[in-house]
Amino acid sequence: MIKNIVGAVIGAKLAGKSPKADSAAGATTGALAASAIPFIVSRMSLPSMLAIGAGGYLLKRHRDKKVARKKAFS
Repeated sequence: MIKNIVGAVIGAKLAGKSPKADSAAGATTGALAASAIPFIVSRMSLPSMLAIGAGGYLLKRHRDKKVARKKAFS
């Protein structure tokens, strides 16, 4: 159940970032992601999910620091 919710959330975010979110391409992107994410998540082990989550968090922190540094010098 949780994997379906995660898939729906990720699919909605991907569809929203599509250049034409209200078009068929945006809807297709969201639907494909929503159906593929639960399939991928169900086959991952807990340690690999934790590693991917930690990696995403560290990447976000790195990007945020980079943007803050760029704004400080601008």
